[in-house]
Amino acid sequence: MKNDRKRVNKGLIVLNKGERIAVISLLSIIAILLTFSVFRPAIRLSRKDWTAFHNLDSLIAIQEKAKQDEQAKAKERAKASAIDAQKTSHTTTVTSKPKQKQPTEYEKKNYPKEVKRIPILDINTADSLALVALPQIGEVTASRIHRYRNRLGGFVCLEQLYEIKGMDTLRFETIRPYIILETREITKIDVNRDEFKTLLRHPYLDYDQVKAIVNYRERKGFIKDWNQLKSIVDDTNPLLEHYVCY
Repeated sequence: MKNDRKRVNKGLIVLNKGERIAVISLLSIIAILLTFSVFRPAIRLSRKDWTAFHNLDSLIAIQEKAKQDEQAKAKERAKASAIDAQKTSHTTTVTSKPKQKQPTEYEKKNYPKEVKRIPILDINTADSLALVALPQIGEVTASRIHRYRNRLGGFVCLEQLYEIKGMDTLRFETIRPYIILETREITKIDVNRDEFKTLLRHPYLDYDQVKAIVNYRERKGFIKDWNQLKSIVDDTNPLLEHYVCY
């Protein structure tokens, strides 16, 4: 009682050890409850913010991906535009070339055609294909010239072309500027040794003349010269002398 009076007199509440522990524990619980009550909204807000931040990163990633896709599409469009521009430029260059003027019907009839270059031919060496290049000489006439030259043994003068079938003055004068006689080596016939059919093949000897030559050399021996040959065969072509050897 004495101690109780002392506590009351001094205006203080003095608690023993057990009471102090109980009071401290109670206050601690109250403090924890208050702290939880105060900071609970903040914790919830932090979770929301974390989710928002996560969603924001995903949104940024999506935007970056869309931006990259747009850049790639822009590059493709630029490349396609460059190719189209190149094609258009090439087409413009091709189409910009001036078109060659086509001659009118009047020009075709009244203006001379382009002169074809005609070669100069040796009539003794040119073959049938080369002879066709001469004006007014077709394949048939070229073949006739070639065969007649072989029968003669070669031309000794250009005028011998008149002896070919189909060769007239107009045609001869047309080809005259384009033919020459550079090669004058003649293949001659041997009137003393060649057979009957070989002599008969020559254009300047007919059947009766060849028969007379063969009969003479069988009876009297070889023919010695041109005068003797003329006496055997009458009415000989004067050019025959160039083609005979004895």
